[in-house]
Amino acid sequence: MTLDASHRIPPQLLSFFREKVGEILVVKGPPGSGKTMFALELLKGLCSKSRGLAIFLRLDDDQLRTEIPWFTEANGSNIKPFHQNDKIADANWFKRELQNQMAAEGPPLGYMLFDPIDAITEQYENPERKIKEIVSLVQSTNVSAIMIQEEEGTTYLDHIAGGVVRIDFDTFDGRRYRSLEIEKLRGIEVGNARYLLSLHKGEFRAFIPWNPVDSTHEPWIALDDTNTHFSTGLLDLDEILGGGYKRGSYNILDVDDNVTYDEYMLVLRPILLNFLHHGFGVLMVPMAGEHPESIREDLEKHIEPNLIQDRLFFLDYFSTTAAKPYIIPMGATRKEGSQSRGLEVIQYLRGKDNKPYLDFVGLDTMEYLRGDTITLKHLITGVSKTKVTKTLGIGLAKPGLKIGQGIRNMSDVYLRMVKLNSIPCIYGVKPDTVIYGLSPHPDYGYPNLEIIPLV
Repeated sequence: MTLDASHRIPPQLLSFFREKVGEILVVKGPPGSGKTMFALELLKGLCSKSRGLAIFLRLDDDQLRTEIPWFTEANGSNIKPFHQNDKIADANWFKRELQNQMAAEGPPLGYMLFDPIDAITEQYENPERKIKEIVSLVQSTNVSAIMIQEEEGTTYLDHIAGGVVRIDFDTFDGRRYRSLEIEKLRGIEVGNARYLLSLHKGEFRAFIPWNPVDSTHEPWIALDDTNTHFSTGLLDLDEILGGGYKRGSYNILDVDDNVTYDEYMLVLRPILLNFLHHGFGVLMVPMAGEHPESIREDLEKHIEPNLIQDRLFFLDYFSTTAAKPYIIPMGATRKEGSQSRGLEVIQYLRGKDNKPYLDFVGLDTMEYLRGDTITLKHLITGVSKTKVTKTLGIGLAKPGLKIGQGIRNMSDVYLRMVKLNSIPCIYGVKPDTVIYGLSPHPDYGYPNLEIIPLV
């Protein structure tokens, strides 16, 4: 599925143009930040029922075809491009061409793009006066304009434009990403003012904030394992990790303190579901503050209950008794032999064929109950068993763990999950990767995800 402008452009900017005529949006930012791609995506979204003009003041015909190959009249677009070959430096060209376009047959002319507006004034002694003339001419025709501005700092355009946005580079943990900030939007309630951006595969995309709790649930789609890897349950994450989680590996998901349960389950839920779907067992030590029943109910929303029955078990270190057979109360190990019961569950999950199982540990729970030294020793033993038995180990780490460096060193895969500009994101420490934004899959819907590099 190809996302339309409503899924790629901040909604306030679409509302700004659709509710007003003769308005100007100024787009600022350093070279290479994505100003042109953003402006074209916005223009394309606005021109579904009206015509647009795109004036490229520094590109000739060959550059335009090379750098923006989709942007030609042959593709059926309502946008007509002009470039250096069209003698746009002629002082009277713009007024004459605008009049011609206004009189042309077809959908009305509604929008214009100047890329960059600075270049059209370079030949004039009084560039501010020339910009005023252009602005006046555009506004008198009720045509709205997107003006890309190279000059930094506050200019005349900032004062008269109804909207100003800035596209810039930011960094997190040494990794670069782009963001768009709405600095001004006259007459429109801005709300969320900052958006993550991606230019992956030459396509502009702003990540629109979304909440997993409010998302419509679609059927979850299982993915096949291979002889060497267990699928993560997410196709994009499998590709990032070179096939998924290696058989016999131990893997860490380290979540930042602003990441909620519903957000880190975006990454954990698919691997749990995939194991259960393929008939493998899952043994979990729940994260601190989460109850086995709530986790089980969460998974039952996305998979047939019979696939969970007798395959999903919990070690509950905070309870001494349990009414459910799939909850093993570890709070009274010495009195009731619960430790032995835990080993029995592992043997049951593996069966006569020694099938793999998923050993999941909420590391904050273990460190709280046993302390950092004992927890680290326990994990070292668990990692060794995982490698020997060719099963899969996953640990969830939260901020403040004393064993943080230790688990990083012993893990085969170490992923970090953070939230940037209201979007849940992941990146690899082992392996070292760029930052990726998480979004519901455009074809299959949540809980299936699209994982897009912020490049």
